[in-house]
Amino acid sequence: MARTFTPDELSDIRKRLINGGQLTAEELAAIGMSGSEFDIILKEAKEKYGYIDILFQTNPELKEFLIYSIKNKLTAQEFQTRLTNTQWFISNGASISARTFSKNQYNSLIASIDKNDPDYKNKVKAAAGNTDYFRGLDTTMAELETVLTSKGISYTPEQLSTWASELYDTANEKNRSYIARWVNTKINFSTSTKGTGATNMADLTSYAQDQGLDINRDFGQSDVGGWLQRLDKGESLDAIKKEIDTRAAIGESESVQALMKQGLSRKTIYSSLVNRYNTKLDRSDLTMNDVWFQKNSKDEKGNLLSGYQLDAKIKADKSLGWEFTTEAREEYGDYAFNILKDFGLTGGR
Repeated sequence: MARTFTPDELSDIRKRLINGGQLTAEELAAIGMSGSEFDIILKEAKEKYGYIDILFQTNPELKEFLIYSIKNKLTAQEFQTRLTNTQWFISNGASISARTFSKNQYNSLIASIDKNDPDYKNKVKAAAGNTDYFRGLDTTMAELETVLTSKGISYTPEQLSTWASELYDTANEKNRSYIARWVNTKINFSTSTKGTGATNMADLTSYAQDQGLDINRDFGQSDVGGWLQRLDKGESLDAIKKEIDTRAAIGESESVQALMKQGLSRKTIYSSLVNRYNTKLDRSDLTMNDVWFQKNSKDEKGNLLSGYQLDAKIKADKSLGWEFTTEAREEYGDYAFNILKDFGLTGGR
């Protein structure tokens, strides 16, 4: 039977969603949502309303407004009109309009400069260095570089320029709390990083691997960004790891889940059997997530097999090729020798 949530609990669930928190399927269902709902809403909003700035993913008021717009099927015109009534627009609209004018002026001055020119940066400064937009963007780039470095987020010169423009064009270059959340959306686990952000990333990546998960494959960028925002607010790594544990336990037998609840990782639980699986087949690349292994490493009740039971299954399954291994040749050789010996054909051996 589905759980009934109180009005206060429902309010708390909605706040956590808006602030990028992770919700259970039961909580999502309670507020009329399912799956990775905000990702679905974001995709639909981009198709319906056109360009949707990163602000709508990080600013709580705008995120709530975007959810409201899709849920209530606002037209593009209604969306634009109601957006101007948000506190965010009232506070920032005039600045953004002025910057749009300044940016257009800046772009017209540098339009003829080839971006592939080795001296592009100096030529841009010579052509537009006296404009408000150039000075503001240059200052934003310098301050953003400091923030990115402190968080251990790597970037290319092109990315730094683009990201600084995003901040400056939306008048958020001085909004420190916003920037702290926003830069976490720029983290990519495939890049080389330094500092606290990198330490947390490395820890979570390693922990996920021990649970048989891959950060890039099994978790989205929104998951990672949300984790790091929560860590910024003081939440512990252990809380994030519990979410990784929950994901890793999906599909596991009750006996394995029980061991995981005792604090054991899936890597530890399966390690002896995985080692045996590799050794038996003269291999070193097989893992706990191997399809054959997951289907054959437990009995019908979900309990882990003994090493000898797994050996028997490996030998019996001809598709694995155990009979071509060194162990098989030695075993067959001993068997043949014993037959010859019984017939007195071993040459006195």
